[in-house]
Amino acid sequence: MNDMGVVKESAEDYSLLRMSTDCLSAKHCLCNDDTTCEGSEGTFCKEMSMEELIQATIGSIHKLHGGQTIMVPATKWRSVFDAVAFSMADDESWQEFDATATVRLNTQDPLLFESSDEQTLTGLITALMNDGEGQAQGVFLFPTGAPALVHIVPGGPVKFWFGTQALADEVSEAYVS
Repeated sequence: MNDMGVVKESAEDYSLLRMSTDCLSAKHCLCNDDTTCEGSEGTFCKEMSMEELIQATIGSIHKLHGGQTIMVPATKWRSVFDAVAFSMADDESWQEFDATATVRLNTQDPLLFESSDEQTLTGLITALMNDGEGQAQGVFLFPTGAPALVHIVPGGPVKFWFGTQALADEVSEAYVS
């Protein structure tokens, strides 16, 4: 994470990641009608409905997930898994993933999603956005092959940090119309 300029900050009950300014080329923030953009000056902000927010987030993940994506929770995995348990219960690929990851419930250990796990990754994000609540159940994604970091908070906002403007332009195709 240090090689990509990702730094960790601690809040009261959870951890926050962000990209350091010396590695940052562009920052985007997507929010919905119920949340306000938390972007600072120079941040591209876009408001949208909750359904559009979920679709834009999934579209962005498709553009970023070039083979391997690492996911880290803001708190312990138990909080995230509890939020998605009901929605993901019938998903066979999630059941296998859940069984493997259960040993990490009380940790913030990163989980790796391979190319073959993209459907599971997007299903998890959709369930989390629909069923999760607040910052403590948020997750951070960073693709292993691209200088980017995504902070997904259930219900919004979704924040993107990009190490290159070209990557920001490519990913923003999923939410700029």
